[in-house]
Amino acid sequence: MANSINISETELVASLKKGSVKAFNMIYQLYAKRLLIYIASATNNKEDAEEIVSDIFLSLWKNHENIDLNTDLSTYLFHIAYKRRIDFFRHSLTVPIYEDYMLFQNELISQENSELEYNEFLNIFNSALTSLPSRFQTLLTLSRIKGLSNEQIAIKLKISPKTVRNGISSGLKLLKKKLDILRRDHKV
Repeated sequence: MANSINISETELVASLKKGSVKAFNMIYQLYAKRLLIYIASATNNKEDAEEIVSDIFLSLWKNHENIDLNTDLSTYLFHIAYKRRIDFFRHSLTVPIYEDYMLFQNELISQENSELEYNEFLNIFNSALTSLPSRFQTLLTLSRIKGLSNEQIAIKLKISPKTVRNGISSGLKLLKKKLDILRRDHKV
């Protein structure tokens, strides 16, 4: 890579914009490791981090023709990485509810009446949700049921995105505890 240091970032971007695979590879060599460290700090899983970094570079390649010649590569790539970290975090927050449903499914004796079982789970889930403090109910409903982003919720409720994020995190933890209690009571 010592030979490639002579090329400026502006020249790299210009070459990338023209579709140069060599420029793309040089950009990958310059930023992949730093992006991997950045993403891995959020995922705590090397394989997930590697997949996300691959997605970042795939996105860069797909959009290479549209990239602005004045683009700062570091800012551009880390902006994409930041968004992917948020997406990963959001996904990791929604997975526990689905996992709870799957655990509930596995614990039921009969697999024949899945619609009835799902409705039964929804009743338990709704009972757990309505037993939460109203602010957690509101945040979880807007986020997990209506699918609004933290920013949209913050605007709607006139609170900060950080307050939304913290409230959703706390609400999910409390909801999981309530679901565990209700599931145990349901089995008895």
